[in-house]
Amino acid sequence: MRIMRDLKGGRRVAAIAAASALLATGIVGVATAASANPHDSGRQTGTTITTTGLKQGQVKHVWLIILENKSYDAIFTGLNQNSYLWKTLPGQGALLKNYYGTGHSSMDNYMSMVSGQAPEEDTQADCSVANTNFGSNASIIKSGGVNKGQVASLANASQPSKANAANGLNGCTYPTDTPTLFNQLDAAGKTWKGYAQDLGNQPGREDAVCGAPGSADNNPTTNPTYLSATADHPLPAGVTSFTGAQANDQYVAKHFPMPWFASLTGAVDKNGKATPALTKPVGGGTDCDANHIANLDSSTHGLYKDLQHESTTPAFSWITPNNCSDAHDAVCKGNNLSGAFTKSGDPVYGQGTPDPASTTPVNYTGGLYASDLFLKYYIPMIEKSAAFKDGGLIDVTFDEANPPFTYSGSFNNANAYGPTLGDKPDASSGLASDRAGENLYGRNVATEPTGPNSTLKTDSKGNQLYPGPGNNSFIDRPPVCTQTTPTLVPANCVPNIVRGGSGTSPGARTDVALASTATSFVLDQSILADDTGRQVVDTADTTGPGGTSPIPADTFVGTVSDTGPNPASTPSSPVVNGSFQLVDKAGDPVTPTGAVTKLTLSAEGAPGFLAAGQTADPLYDATDATPGGGDTGSVLISPLIKPGTVSSTYYNHYSWLRTMEDIFGVGKGSDHKALPGGSVSGGVDGLGHLGFAAQGGLAPFGPDVFTNAGKRGW
Repeated sequence: MRIMRDLKGGRRVAAIAAASALLATGIVGVATAASANPHDSGRQTGTTITTTGLKQGQVKHVWLIILENKSYDAIFTGLNQNSYLWKTLPGQGALLKNYYGTGHSSMDNYMSMVSGQAPEEDTQADCSVANTNFGSNASIIKSGGVNKGQVASLANASQPSKANAANGLNGCTYPTDTPTLFNQLDAAGKTWKGYAQDLGNQPGREDAVCGAPGSADNNPTTNPTYLSATADHPLPAGVTSFTGAQANDQYVAKHFPMPWFASLTGAVDKNGKATPALTKPVGGGTDCDANHIANLDSSTHGLYKDLQHESTTPAFSWITPNNCSDAHDAVCKGNNLSGAFTKSGDPVYGQGTPDPASTTPVNYTGGLYASDLFLKYYIPMIEKSAAFKDGGLIDVTFDEANPPFTYSGSFNNANAYGPTLGDKPDASSGLASDRAGENLYGRNVATEPTGPNSTLKTDSKGNQLYPGPGNNSFIDRPPVCTQTTPTLVPANCVPNIVRGGSGTSPGARTDVALASTATSFVLDQSILADDTGRQVVDTADTTGPGGTSPIPADTFVGTVSDTGPNPASTPSSPVVNGSFQLVDKAGDPVTPTGAVTKLTLSAEGAPGFLAAGQTADPLYDATDATPGGGDTGSVLISPLIKPGTVSSTYYNHYSWLRTMEDIFGVGKGSDHKALPGGSVSGGVDGLGHLGFAAQGGLAPFGPDVFTNAGKRGW
């Protein structure tokens, strides 16, 4: 048993290694549930619409806005300039304090949300190599156990674990017989649309079907898109990145789920022959036409235009902000909508249709500051519509939680604020807020299924061998993954993807800094909370007495403070105001003997295996894994929810999918054609639930969320 500190309450929680019985069934985590959900009537095949507390048809329109890469602690504790999401929106609806992602890094969460498919390495790595086909209809698991309906990677056979094939070997686009929520909506006669900010702004960048990366000629079967430029596959003219934002186009396909399912796009065989999508949309046609896939701000098919009448508003709307507005990028490559508001703070919607990107931004700050601007612009637009007032539901959530205070992208971290003054960055505290979570048979559990492609297992010494659905993110793994290294993992280990893909402790780093003889504090824009404890081993300055280094020997990084973002930032200037205190081995302040303009921090290493010049890595952990996507929290707003509602029930992306399936009654749809893993309308369990949304006893959002569902008139 390993004891881990829970960041939120400072309390101690016990994380128990997954038992062999749980591993055998594909479940990971620290607890299981045996008691039956009273709403489930003892049926282990699943819960139904009754557990939501809603009547069929009460929710008529849903808008899902999905943001990027922030934990509950970073979003809802006031550490960032995101008061609209942190304060205003929860006061309008319900705050889900324990809503979890299902994996890392990003794309695998989007796949889970719309299909119930578990993470696999290529989607965990955001399809960073090439968009090829993932598995096949024949590799869909056809029967038995929790994995029924999951697609198995064809590359797993050659792996020692029969899973965990490396990034680039699996594929990204799911086969035709893998249904999605959108196929279910088609079969149930419900309209839907995917809106993406900046979609199509740069020719050749996302012109493939449904907004997939590449040109219109690209497809995963005969003409894959190579996501990283190589000598044989250069990027098209005008395209600087398929996976990251560029100045005129901050859309990224990895955050838009529709292109990655042949059940929506149709398939192309090895001879180049196209086959139709799995289901027929309302009104016929294709699921990749303008009625289903649109630029968010299109004057003819965008959100504002559709909201003008309830009859033109889809029953389900998926909204993907760009890589700036979704809080992903710390500094925006393009417009962050900071100029799209009046002096009084009201959104500028313009005449006829809004075009916020045409305004001139006043800064280029990203992160939660930029996502707040996006929400302040679009949520009032939705709330004013007739569709929202008639059974509307807005859901604002995040794909995954980047644990605060330990991840290299956080702005405000521990030690800078009173409530977190005692928190120190280490692997255990990061893992404690990055566990999995869902509600099974009425009990909150820190578990989720792993799926057939990403397992968890330890060696005889307790060292983790495989990354699991959390991809071992935010912890540093053994520096050498070889069988010859004593007490470490054997040769078939898969290290995590962290710190640019190294998966090991960071080396020495030189920072631009500013310090003087007047104080023990150093200004350093690159300093992070997880640098605490590093030794200051060198400096380019020799302004100390006798031309020596102005920083005495045996000096270390003490308390770290990173505040921001800075609203006055530009792409060429920092957005974080960082500083730290110089301390000696005893933790006492150390004052430089001269001016400092640059310094070098020591390399870090695994405790017990430190080489000369290394200090202990606070994020090193060989025995614990990140079992899921972490706690992001979520906010839901609806006339069916009492303002100020707070729920502590554990939910995750599989719970979300089950909720949408129940709300729209997709199990009563017309398409029950037998598929390898079930059917479109019947799902895996015969009740309309796909993939891991069909777990026995899995709770959808319930009466703890829909607290106003019994109001007269509803």
